[in-house]
Amino acid sequence: MFEVRDVRPQRRRFAIGLAALVMMLVPVLPQAAHAQTVDQQQQEVQRIVDELERLHERADILIEDYAVAMDEQRLLGDDIEVAKGRVALRQAELGELQSDLSTVAVRAFTRSGSDVLGPLLSNAAAYSDTLTRDQLSRVALRVGAGTTDDLQAAIRELELEQIELNRLRKESEDLAARITGMLDEVESSTAQYESARKSAEQKLGALIRAEEERRAAAALAEYQRQQAAANAGNSGSSAGGSGSSSATQDLISNYPAPSGMAGVAVQAALGQIGVPYRYATALPGTSFDCSGLTYYAWAQAGVVLPRNSRMQSNALPSVPKTDAKPGDLIFYYNPISHVGLYLGNGQMVHAPALGKTVSITSVNWAKVVGVGRPG
Repeated sequence: MFEVRDVRPQRRRFAIGLAALVMMLVPVLPQAAHAQTVDQQQQEVQRIVDELERLHERADILIEDYAVAMDEQRLLGDDIEVAKGRVALRQAELGELQSDLSTVAVRAFTRSGSDVLGPLLSNAAAYSDTLTRDQLSRVALRVGAGTTDDLQAAIRELELEQIELNRLRKESEDLAARITGMLDEVESSTAQYESARKSAEQKLGALIRAEEERRAAAALAEYQRQQAAANAGNSGSSAGGSGSSSATQDLISNYPAPSGMAGVAVQAALGQIGVPYRYATALPGTSFDCSGLTYYAWAQAGVVLPRNSRMQSNALPSVPKTDAKPGDLIFYYNPISHVGLYLGNGQMVHAPALGKTVSITSVNWAKVVGVGRPG
């Protein structure tokens, strides 16, 4: 059962963060920029990019929280249908027992006065509830029907099933109300990020893009360095012949090789290039969110994944970032709130954010927290 957090207090923090960012950006007019030293301007650009990254990451986390809540709502719907089926079954069983005992009473009444129901019918006032149940039970046993104990047990089971059904319905109603609030928060936080970015780019657009590219290049260089070190260690241990392989080789050999269907998943994802982003959807040719795209792509290869990125990460074997292969899923942030499908050579295809479309982008390895291998 997923915990759906109340995100309303975060809206105030976002408003404060956005106000601070705008106040920080307002003085950075072209005239003021010329008066700054290069170092001062670079520091300011770095602060702005840091804030933009924070706002973007926070928006992604809220979107993922919303997707998790939507999945929980779907699961609750399934549970409710199962519970309704159990209630109907208990009602049918109870009706059958009631019918049996009614038949017992009619048969007993129409027989000779020696029947055990005779005293009960002739002097009902003298019988307590306990004696009445006992009398009916003995009659039921003589004709092969269920006892009143069976009847009471069936009534209790029906009551318990009905209580569970009502609990699930209430939980679903409460979650639906929270989902509505979460959707408002998602749209608000996304709008805050887009507004902040637009304001920043109007003033320092070229410098901001250059800083983002510098960070991506630095992250890629570090990833390539780690990958080269892992490959070198792997090759060295193979040639050593000492009888004890390196820890890196042993670790990587325990991970499953990429599925032969990875190519199918990659092509399926690439076939959705240009499709608009929309949270909590996986509609080919219409809209996707990030996990909806990976869910759809691997489904075309016959692999069924969970519907949101956190569950996808939990469900898949994890591999080192340096061992990422085409078709692997690339997970971002902590808690995980974004996922893309790796294409190789530092590239991935993903559904990025509201207002954008499915596209190919460089993996920002500095933000990657895990790699999962389907198949």
